[in-house]
Amino acid sequence: MHSLTVYAAGVALLGFALYTFSQAIARRNAKYNPRGLPGPALIPWIGRIHDLPIDFMWLKFKEWADEYGPIYRTKMLGANFIIISDEALAEEMLVKRAKIYSDRPQIRSLFDSKSTHGSMEYLPLMGKNMYWARQRKFTHSYLTEATNARYYGLMEFEVKRWLNLLLEEPDNFAFSLEDMASKVMCTLTWDDHSFSAYCTKSAWGLLTQMSPAGPITNVLTPLWHVPHYLNPWKIAERKRHDEQQAWWMERLLTTRRLMDKGKQRPCFTKTFLETAEKTSISGDYEASSVIGMMALVGIFTVAGPLYYFLVSMVHHPQWQVKCQEEIDKVLGGRCPTLADMPNLPVLRACIKETMRWKPNVPTGVAHECEADDWFRGYFIPKGTRILPLDFAFQRNPTKYPDPYNFRPERWLEAGWPSFQEPLTKFPTIKGMTSFGFGQRQCLGQSLTQDELVVACGGLMWAFTLKKKVDPTTGEEIEVPTDKSNSLLIIKPDSFELAFEPRSSARKAEVIAQWKEAEVQDTADRAAFLRVAEEKETLI
Repeated sequence: MHSLTVYAAGVALLGFALYTFSQAIARRNAKYNPRGLPGPALIPWIGRIHDLPIDFMWLKFKEWADEYGPIYRTKMLGANFIIISDEALAEEMLVKRAKIYSDRPQIRSLFDSKSTHGSMEYLPLMGKNMYWARQRKFTHSYLTEATNARYYGLMEFEVKRWLNLLLEEPDNFAFSLEDMASKVMCTLTWDDHSFSAYCTKSAWGLLTQMSPAGPITNVLTPLWHVPHYLNPWKIAERKRHDEQQAWWMERLLTTRRLMDKGKQRPCFTKTFLETAEKTSISGDYEASSVIGMMALVGIFTVAGPLYYFLVSMVHHPQWQVKCQEEIDKVLGGRCPTLADMPNLPVLRACIKETMRWKPNVPTGVAHECEADDWFRGYFIPKGTRILPLDFAFQRNPTKYPDPYNFRPERWLEAGWPSFQEPLTKFPTIKGMTSFGFGQRQCLGQSLTQDELVVACGGLMWAFTLKKKVDPTTGEEIEVPTDKSNSLLIIKPDSFELAFEPRSSARKAEVIAQWKEAEVQDTADRAAFLRVAEEKETLI
């Protein structure tokens, strides 16, 4: 027989054997796969990972949703996924049936993020267990208290610092924007804004580690199981993890030492140490972790929308003018505060439309099914990962006509499907699908909304945002609308922007209000320490 014929016969035989084997495996595993759902053709075990891009993954998921419908299945390296692109279906599954759809999948490139073996560090990623339940209650209580106290004036204080920095170092706006959000959280949690730079670095480090576009082990998961001494991903994560945990613990121990001397001002950590015996938190390690996690999450949930607010305003200057006119008319020339929020519906509409136009978590955060279930006639096996595709929710043309364009009027004018009254309350970003569903809804919605209103309001009060002009060519430098990272929580790629003070008088006001706030803060801290030292002397 001709050698080529023998080779062809051998290839055919091998192919038949592999096909027969894969079919046998498929029949054996049928009960572990979703049934009845449409979806793209799957390669055994591999699924569709071969043509799912890591960058802008949500666009591919949306493309498949347009082809296969509002709920479909796919598979990636043996893991079952169900993608939901219809908000009502997501509500039905993840809210009404939250009892079995509120778990989280394991993030492979983190050490036991589900806390199945007693690790207690990452509340948003935790499995639905006793650690998650008590930390959720703890976090809700602390954030509610801070909200009710209007964050003790911290947001207004840090925005004044930020506006002054934008005058001094406008080209460094990306650092100062994130640092402003970090300073708010560091002061709330430890009463020390000087930790902000490290805390911001820690936040983006964790976000990168937990994202599909982060370490390759989040996609090619078998690589994570390479022995530790040969595994660069495990070695790097062990170093990052241990440094972060040690830093969080040191913050708690420092707070305790200052309390012993009577020199610690109020903050979340001080409140915990004063009331530890009344909580279900199991000691310093868990407390330092849950408090530290609050600080991290409060950075990127604010920074991402704030970046995109800059982008939306520079591309839609007519809405800048409307925000500025509203602020000037309502406030008579002063900088907005949190108390002014009910009277600034145009500003809130621009913030909300920014978050719809450029959703911060476009893929949604995955849930995991805790038990076999039947949903609308489809079989959903235990362990299936459910992705509520927020990018698709925000592009629903029925709910949001002209969905790909920035249209804040949809929140302000009767006749739009999204319009609600009264305008003293609506529009509000609280309750947006970007914050998740059911028992997994983000606990920091109020904090995010309140900080965005104060920060965006301050920007519109102080500056007109413009494209920078290239000094060589004299042409405007474009601000891209479609370039970003591909992390779980996104932000735009670096861009340039000009912050033009609205007038020389307004520039002077920005400088004066920061100097006044800084002097008052220094005096308040000095007075507190003076009282503490007097008490120590008496003792």
